[in-house]
Amino acid sequence: MNQDQRSQLKEKIQSRIQELEASLAQENDEVKPVEPDVAIGRLSRLDSMQGQQMALELQRRQQAELNRLRDTLNRVDQPDFGICPLCRQQIAFERLKAMPDATLCVSCSP
Repeated sequence: MNQDQRSQLKEKIQSRIQELEASLAQENDEVKPVEPDVAIGRLSRLDSMQGQQMALELQRRQQAELNRLRDTLNRVDQPDFGICPLCRQQIAFERLKAMPDATLCVSCSP
């Protein structure tokens, strides 16, 4: 992988990190607990609780992606970045552009 490709990946990773940080920093009312004393129907309460769980799962996934991207950003300048640890072949640049945190090539990925 050449230096230009590494720079492209860094820019893409940094941009995505900023998006995720902004999204996670936003106050989200859907994540707040559903108060039991609020006068809504039983089905409405269940719907609110389901919406809350979906919003929490989205936050968990965004946080996990953010952690993986930060780790990838720290590794991108290492000489073995972009090398599949299983087959020792270069991971396709197109794959890394689509998934910068990919650690395996297409052939070795499950």
